[in-house]
Amino acid sequence: MARVQLPESKLRARKRRHRVVVVALWATLALLFVGGIAFATHLPHIRIVEVTVTGVEGTEAQSVVSAVKARLAGNYLFIFPRNNVLLYPRSSISAELLRKNPMYASIDINPKNPRALEVVVAKRTPKSIWCGEARLSPSPCLLLDERGVAYEAAPAAQQIVYTSYFGLLKGNTLPRQYLTEEEYRSLVALVLALEADQESRIATVEVDGTKDVRMRFAGGFELIFALKDGGGDVYERFTLALTAEPFTTHSLSSFEYLDLRFGDRLYYKLKGE
Repeated sequence: MARVQLPESKLRARKRRHRVVVVALWATLALLFVGGIAFATHLPHIRIVEVTVTGVEGTEAQSVVSAVKARLAGNYLFIFPRNNVLLYPRSSISAELLRKNPMYASIDINPKNPRALEVVVAKRTPKSIWCGEARLSPSPCLLLDERGVAYEAAPAAQQIVYTSYFGLLKGNTLPRQYLTEEEYRSLVALVLALEADQESRIATVEVDGTKDVRMRFAGGFELIFALKDGGGDVYERFTLALTAEPFTTHSLSSFEYLDLRFGDRLYYKLKGE
């Protein structure tokens, strides 16, 4: 069967040309719009050229400035400048600084004006130290902040001052989390309360794989309890135990341990028995 190609009707050709013109017009408008935005983002009075840092000083502050300026260099999609005050990568700058500086607790970045950024650094404050997964197999000690975050090596002088904590750390690189923040805060509060009451330093706190805690006083006495019981409950039961025999007639240093893991039943051992 023969096939004949009919000529395109004038109406159909006119519609096709109209569509082409419309598409070209919209494409032109889109290019002009993007070009206008791109031009506006390059205006010098909204380009960041100055970075100031508070919270750290000297070479540490200069290192922060250099890191921020490096992240402000270049363009998005080869068009939009990263150092535009409306487009600068605030979140990625903060994340990078925190990743490279585990001793930083937080980074706050805000424009001082359209051409300047202010970076506010808050550093972690040491509250204790972590010295390994178990007391009998210690590791190099790390500083712990108030949230139980291990963030840098502990100087030898501080290892004498602070209570040493033992147990698992989460993560593979610093900063790493010791227990949960709530569990750690509960232990620290209990340590402070017991040290104040007994006028004796607590040297180590060890949390094993079953979440049992061994709190060792400087004189050698150990208080044993379950982590899940919480600091308030442990403190109450401990102080109540001290009102009964034989704790009323012996000092804590006379005991090897007091075990509070079994509810109302208390287990203890005097040294030499």
